Amino acid sequence: MTHSNRCFGFSRGFTLVELLVVIAIIGILIALLLPAVQAAREAARRMECTNNLKQIGLAIHNYESTFGRYPPPGTNRPNRLHGLFTILSPYLESKSIYDLYHWDYDWNASINKEATEQNIGFLFCPSAPGGRKWITDYATCGGIEVNSQMRSLVSQGLVKRREIKDNHWWGMFNVEEPSRKHSEVLDGLSQTFMFFECGGRPFYYEEGEHTPGVVNTNSRWANPLAEIGINDFCKGNCVINCNNWEEVYAFHPGGANFCYGDGSVHFHLQDMDIDAFISLLTHNAGD
Repeated sequence: MTHSNRCFGFSRGFTLVELLVVIAIIGILIALLLPAVQAAREAARRMECTNNLKQIGLAIHNYESTFGRYPPPGTNRPNRLHGLFTILSPYLESKSIYDLYHWDYDWNASINKEATEQNIGFLFCPSAPGGRKWITDYATCGGIEVNSQMRSLVSQGLVKRREIKDNHWWGMFNVEEPSRKHSEVLDGLSQTFMFFECGGRPFYYEEGEHTPGVVNTNSRWANPLAEIGINDFCKGNCVINCNNWEEVYAFHPGGANFCYGDGSVHFHLQDMDIDAFISLLTHNAGD
């Protein structure tokens, strides 16, 4: 009598070679899929960052609708040192901070610690490093300094000549004219930068690299000095993602988000033409 192997429950298993081939194929698939997953996650984070800037833009316009002027980037009178985000707090779903804040004392007075030592969620860019507190990854920009590097770009014809005031080309918000009206933005709200990314503070980053031990003490959201001013360049004529000391800086690959005067948010590449950048930064240069 003959019997087949099937009668005794025999089954064929994987050989070692087949198992190794399967593991190699799975490894290749993971290697192919991982960048796509990371790109999808960064796209979601960049969208959340865009929404953060839109919320800030909306708050500024709500303030302007109430008072007929834009808010100042901060106040600097003795015993009246207050930051922009404290002034905007009623329009940023942070009324509790506004109610706790003592306006007769500076922002860093001990009596204001309860108000200012709070995190405001949408002031953190989700692409920036974690582990930070009480900071803002977004800021106004007073202007761009017309220093020796900039004058060299002008002499090379890479940047147009413009009227210079106090050695700067001024932006929409600056300490010289801290509270302006719609009508004073002569270049048009849809053609003028209003808010910028300066991510990763208080830690110092330069072209993607962290420098240990260097801390920016002006990065707290309640600090009137949290604003930025552009005075540094990289790769000859680039002003985006050079460093985050007081410059435009983001952790999005290849560029940064910008909030315009009309409240819209646009992503610009870090190799953006320098003259186009200055045209969008200035508010009444006729360019």
